[in-house]
Amino acid sequence: MEITSTSLRAFHLAGIIPVASSRGQFNLPGHDVLMPIGIDFTLIERSVLECSYAGCESIWIVCNDDIAPILKERVGDYVADMMSVAKSGFAWYGSETITNIPIYYVPIHPKHRDKIDCYAWSILHGANVAYWLCRRLSRWMVLDRYYVSFPFGDYN
Repeated sequence: MEITSTSLRAFHLAGIIPVASSRGQFNLPGHDVLMPIGIDFTLIERSVLECSYAGCESIWIVCNDDIAPILKERVGDYVADMMSVAKSGFAWYGSETITNIPIYYVPIHPKHRDKIDCYAWSILHGANVAYWLCRRLSRWMVLDRYYVSFPFGDYN
């Protein structure tokens, strides 16, 4: 990967959420990342919210094809940027200033499942796919930095 910007203020931050390598350890009927941690609030939603608070411009969820439709139904295609939500209270037309962060679902290749299946591989695969897809779209969208949010990392 090449370094594209020299300014410390101009960078493109992408959020990576590894879900593909997690196994069902809690014997739940669904996937473990759908475990509730609050009223109508799950682990995957906490991770997406953390990426939004960190200032990510795109969020990439690395998950298998079997869990992707369930996650997409629960999380959606985009999330509101929390910084723009905070600033919208001071604008004349606050609802028009809120920006959305797109959420992309990255599948693991079938030949890598159950062979190279760990959090480190999911993070590297998600970052690699995100980099090459954004690079093909435009040279202005090349990713510089990555923020990794683990779904099972919880705090007060």
